[in-house]
Amino acid sequence: MPLHFYILKQSMAGRLIELKRIIPFDELTEVFKRIEFRGLYNKDGEKIKPYKKAQFSLVKVYPAKELGHSPTIKTGSVYAPLFSPQPTIYLNQLNIISTVDEALAKDNKRVHKLQYGIEYDWKDRGTFHMIPPIIEKHSYELNKGFIDLNKLKKLFNNFYVKDANDNLHHIADRYLKDFYIDEVSAIKHLDIFHSNTPLINYGLQYNKKQDFYIVCDGMHRIDYALEHLNEPITAILVEGKNASPLIPYYAFPMPFYPTTRLSSKQSEKMYPRLERDKIHLFSDFLKKTLHYDWAPAGLIVSKLRSNAEIF
Repeated sequence: MPLHFYILKQSMAGRLIELKRIIPFDELTEVFKRIEFRGLYNKDGEKIKPYKKAQFSLVKVYPAKELGHSPTIKTGSVYAPLFSPQPTIYLNQLNIISTVDEALAKDNKRVHKLQYGIEYDWKDRGTFHMIPPIIEKHSYELNKGFIDLNKLKKLFNNFYVKDANDNLHHIADRYLKDFYIDEVSAIKHLDIFHSNTPLINYGLQYNKKQDFYIVCDGMHRIDYALEHLNEPITAILVEGKNASPLIPYYAFPMPFYPTTRLSSKQSEKMYPRLERDKIHLFSDFLKKTLHYDWAPAGLIVSKLRSNAEIF
C-alpha cells in the first residue's frame, strides 16, 4: 500500500461515522423522481426531471472474468456488458467509500450489498447519503457502428436549453441559431452535438438499435466492490417506462476498462498530457446541461467537478 494511501486512510478512519437512518427502496426511488437536469427545460422554461416517468429495479453487477472484458450486469437471467463514461478513479474517493464501508460493517451492512439508501453523519464533516450505484439502460440506433444522430436528436423533442440571454432553443432542431454565450457574443449556427460525436464507432457490423447499460452514478462504489473486494455489487437499474425511453445520457457509453487511477482530481494537473476523459454528447457550450441536480431530491451524493456555467 503506498504511503500516502495509508496516511490518508488512517486519518479518515479516526473520524466518527454514525448511521442515522435507512431510506427504503420504494422511498428512495420516489425521491429520484424529483432529480432535475441542470440545464434542460420545457417550452415554459421549467426544469425537466429525467426520472419522472422511469421504472427502477435492483440488479447485480459482477466483476470481469478476463483481461479486457467488461463487468457484467445481470437483468433477469441475461448478462450484459457494463459501460461507463467515467474513465478516471480517484484514490481519495475510494478512501471515503472504504471508511464508510468499515463503519457500516459494524451494523452488519456493506456498501456493495445495499438495497436501500442510508443517511450517515461524519463527525466534523456533515451529513451524507450512500445509495446503490445507478445504472441507466439506453437504446441507441447504430448505422455501421455509429450512433444515428438524426434519430438520436428526436429523443430531445420538446426539450430546450437556454443561452446567456435567457432565450430558449429547441435542441431537437439540432442546429441552434443565434445562441448567445454571453450578453453580446452569439454563435450563428451551433450544432448541439460534440464535434467528436461522428467519430465514435461501436463496430461496423452493428446496424440496428443496441442497448447500453451505462453507469450514471457510483463508479467509485463499483470499483471498490469489483476491484478491491472482488465481490459483486447491488445496483439500481433505471429504464424508460411505457415505451417512453430515458433522455440520452450526457456522455458516450465507453468500455469499462482500462481506467486511469489518480490520487485526486487535483493531481490531474501533474500530468499535462493526460487526455482521457468523458466524451460528452453535446458541444462544449452545452455539455453540462444534461448533468443531474440532486438537490431537489434532498440527496447529498454527487457534485459537479467543474465550474462550467449552465444557463
